[in-house]
Amino acid sequence: MARTDPEKIRNVALLGHSHDGKTSLAEAMLYAGGAVDRLGKPEAGNTTFDFEPEETKRKISIGTAIAHLTWHDHKVNLVDTPGFQDFVGEVNGALRAAEGALIVVSASTGVVVGTELAWHQVRDHNLPTLIVVNKMDKENADFWKSVDSFKEFSPRPVAIQAPIGHETAFKGVVDLVTRKAYEFDQQGRSKEIPIPADLAAEVESRRSPLVEAAAETDDALLEKYLDTGELSDTEVNSALAKGVAAGSIVPVLCAAAAKSIGVGTLLDTIVALLPSPKHAPTVQAVNPRADQPEAIGADPSGPLTALVFKTTADPFVGRISYVKVVSGVLTPGTPLLNASRDQPERPGTIGFPKGKTLEPATEVAAGDIAGISKLQATATGDTLASRDHPLRLPPIEYPAQTYSAAVTAKNKADEEKVNAALVKLVDEDPTLTLEHEPITKESIVHGMGDVHLDVVLEKMKRKYAVEGSLSVPRVPYQETITSNAKAEKKYKKQSGGAGLYGHCVIEIAPVPRGTGFVWEDKIFGGSIPQNFRPSVEKGVRETMEQGVLTGNPLVDIKVSLLDGSTHQVDGKDIAFKLAGAMAMREAVMDARPVLLEPIMEVEVLVPERNMGDVISDLNGKRGKIAGMEPSGDHMEKVKAQVPLSSMYRFPIDLRSITQGRGRYTMRFSHYEEMPAHAAQTVIAAYQKSKGTEAEE
Repeated sequence: MARTDPEKIRNVALLGHSHDGKTSLAEAMLYAGGAVDRLGKPEAGNTTFDFEPEETKRKISIGTAIAHLTWHDHKVNLVDTPGFQDFVGEVNGALRAAEGALIVVSASTGVVVGTELAWHQVRDHNLPTLIVVNKMDKENADFWKSVDSFKEFSPRPVAIQAPIGHETAFKGVVDLVTRKAYEFDQQGRSKEIPIPADLAAEVESRRSPLVEAAAETDDALLEKYLDTGELSDTEVNSALAKGVAAGSIVPVLCAAAAKSIGVGTLLDTIVALLPSPKHAPTVQAVNPRADQPEAIGADPSGPLTALVFKTTADPFVGRISYVKVVSGVLTPGTPLLNASRDQPERPGTIGFPKGKTLEPATEVAAGDIAGISKLQATATGDTLASRDHPLRLPPIEYPAQTYSAAVTAKNKADEEKVNAALVKLVDEDPTLTLEHEPITKESIVHGMGDVHLDVVLEKMKRKYAVEGSLSVPRVPYQETITSNAKAEKKYKKQSGGAGLYGHCVIEIAPVPRGTGFVWEDKIFGGSIPQNFRPSVEKGVRETMEQGVLTGNPLVDIKVSLLDGSTHQVDGKDIAFKLAGAMAMREAVMDARPVLLEPIMEVEVLVPERNMGDVISDLNGKRGKIAGMEPSGDHMEKVKAQVPLSSMYRFPIDLRSITQGRGRYTMRFSHYEEMPAHAAQTVIAAYQKSKGTEAEE
């Protein structure tokens, strides 16, 4: 395929609640445009967009998928995004590749939580938007009730179509601008028919809000409308396009993707009302060599600049980077620079994405979307640029991770393979991170939810033939003391030949939080020779690392070596080390040891109506509420300090309390002494586990 004029391109992201029919609608548009020769169905697992085995198994979209079609000499790139909240990161990347958005709503349910989240996402990105009320052929489908469910949205969406029939009787649409009715063939292409007589009066009454919305886009139009009570079709269409581009009008259409009804008129509307890359706002890039900003637009003659908005990796297919070419022209073999990392790149195959395949391309012009194979150092969010005139685009912003789990290999011999596979999966998923917790010695994987991490393990098994298990992470507790104590220990062992002898007296004292370990040698004279004193310190340090209550490290303790003795023949390093360790354990147990737990700074954004329940839940998790403040859109921000041990379940509890509308962020704040009753539970569990290990 040759390059397309940016004026003739429409990049459209599809968003909405899971199971509201985004993928079905995208598939129907491909079918209507002749890009596929059959209408795929998600439930049958044969769509162009849901091609990953994990998607086929769950019958939901898990990753963003891209395909294109031609409609009236325009290229329409459809970017189908997941509706399930655990994969919200995919949506953030897709929205950076699109100039317009299509929010899909089920006619049976109207606005649900996924619709609200999609609405906030497109408003945050200032994307011109259309809403499609899909599944008009299903039971309980009600277009006007669905339109009414948008009343809390601002600006309030306005219908530009009226349905002909509902549920099984749904057979076409009426264009409220032109007052023309359409029915559709099996491929979704429209054919004009007379407006049914019983709809004529309703069409006029439903048209009024549309004309009012159009009039409000322009003072002269508003004055004419107030004087005459009417606007021409041309004026309404022009005002609609202007209002959609400005974000002040959000048109609502209707469709039944499974029967291809309303698909042709939807594509007409995409071409007519959503902006081309040419008419999208310019993007502010930075020239890394001059450290100067430069504004760029969809100009094929401009410097090559492309944003990587998605990456996939497969041991068989290899690595594919999906890019939106913002400026210039991309061709195979073009020497590239990763402007985000200042590293040269040379692309392999370049093609136009169509589900899991790439259609070979000789060149990809500004405004278009392409897939590139075999990039070595490039990750999602990076900018690919010309080596002669490099520009760096703003990176993609992803939401903070909200769910963590410890990951282990099912077979202990596969630990290294699991970690290697996870590193590769992290490389293609910006919302996934892997860290090694030094205190608990666990590998912790952070993601967007339990389903997200389950899918990660499924992909790991399929792609890299290694299996892992998830569990609740151990809390990285610390131990410390609250009073002074002294201990004396002698390690003496004689068995005929050369024996072992070490003897030390130490004193321990608490020091301010964050000081760490302080060692002081207070021996004057030679009761312990200088060469054995470091061995005492080594034994003390090992006890500090191992702890005495729960196997977690001791912190913030000053240890003074006061006295001791040696034996001329049996005095050995190992004996003084063991004496030091034994003395340290005894001293700690006498110094009123306590458990310290990590406290997290938590910010929760919740609907006003759920705030009381969320505060109650945090209080029940031993949280301390620090404050509350309004956050707009009927949301409240709750700030609290909560023990990490209570936060592992919080994502699931928050989703349950708010039906998925709540979200939160957390970061480490400090360590704090754990209440005695809670600490005792942790200590007892540790002692029990040690007893079990000893029996084994």
